[in-house]
Amino acid sequence: MLLAAAPAHAGFEEGRRAYDQGEYATAYREWRPLADQGLAAAQFLVGFMHERGQGVPPDAALAVAWYRRAAEQGDVYAQFRLGFLYAFGRAVERDDVLAADWYERAAAQGNEAARAALDQLRDEGRLAGPGASREVRQLRSAAERGAAAAQYQLALRYANGDGVARDFEEAVKWYRRAARQGVAFAQFNLGVRYANGQGIERDPVLAYLWFSLAARGLLGKEADTARQARDSIRATLTPEQVTHGDEMVQTWRPEAESAGAAAATPRK
Repeated sequence: MLLAAAPAHAGFEEGRRAYDQGEYATAYREWRPLADQGLAAAQFLVGFMHERGQGVPPDAALAVAWYRRAAEQGDVYAQFRLGFLYAFGRAVERDDVLAADWYERAAAQGNEAARAALDQLRDEGRLAGPGASREVRQLRSAAERGAAAAQYQLALRYANGDGVARDFEEAVKWYRRAARQGVAFAQFNLGVRYANGQGIERDPVLAYLWFSLAARGLLGKEADTARQARDSIRATLTPEQVTHGDEMVQTWRPEAESAGAAAATPRK
């Protein structure tokens, strides 16, 4: 299966023969330059060799990176493999939404194994359902690549149970990532979670921080609401806590995420 329908590319056949004979180091030397040049089939195979430690030391992070490069070019085997890894938490944190996304891409190319795996995820209740799941997966994909607006919208989905199972801890995770990038609405919502202990341990000082930042970034009635929340939580703090919170507000700076930085974080 790994070598089926391989392109007639210089060096690819040499790598195929070497791989079939168990000469993995030679196969890797043939395929790696082709992978660097952008040949999706070679990228998948290089990733597979890194995952299995064939001819190179095993490296889960590199395997996932190569799979992703191939999958984004439409390589059906890489798409299926990424779906499998996310579905079972192999080399990456388990993520049913991303698993379904990659399975669906492979299934759209006629891969029956991917179609069966996607149906199994649904049968096990691990997806929100076929109607809304595609939209949520697209939003999740953008959020994972660091898009702050998508992170905020995804947090709202989890907080409200819109297209996904309601999950306050998951909502907090996405509010936090968007808030750290400077999304004022996410900062306000994160302040609410810290103030109420919803999805995260209650922390009035951090609530004060995020309400303060939201008040600074919002406009009009939204800014007034954030200021009221800030002042309300401030009244519950000790002078030392207020001083600490103000220091954090003054030194805080937004931290933009690099594209794809968290898209496939290997498990440690």
